[in-house]
Amino acid sequence: MKKKIIVVDDEPLIPVLMKEIIEEDQGLEIAQIAHRKEEFLDLLSQNSFDAALLDISLGGREGGLELLKIIRDKGIDLPLIILSAHDELYYALKCLRAGARGYINKRYICTDVVRCLNEIFDGHLYVSGDKGEHILNEYKKLNASVSIESY
Repeated sequence: MKKKIIVVDDEPLIPVLMKEIIEEDQGLEIAQIAHRKEEFLDLLSQNSFDAALLDISLGGREGGLELLKIIRDKGIDLPLIILSAHDELYYALKCLRAGARGYINKRYICTDVVRCLNEIFDGHLYVSGDKGEHILNEYKKLNASVSIESY
């Protein structure tokens, strides 16, 4: 059975590109596309998805990040991957700490989106680009220090 993905991006060409790339993998399909926050929340209430790809700038500067927080506050268990034109150093750690399972810089969509989805379905986090591993290590250090301090 294919994993169902929803793409949420207000740029009309990104979801089309994502559909072409993602559906080359036999185990993945783009089940829905949403262009606005409200449309995504409505689709989410009526459908079941295995992951969501969210544009960080959806409907404003950090609309995707705000949407991520709304989903987490509602207790919805859906792996979320943030898409961004911003360098990983600026937002990736912030997104992971807010609950995202992955962060993909849009310049790496063609090479990284399927890899990212497979990583998160295997229970791992993912950050694109040459700084991705460094950012994931920083995230792990931050989480370890929070866990130690809480005891």
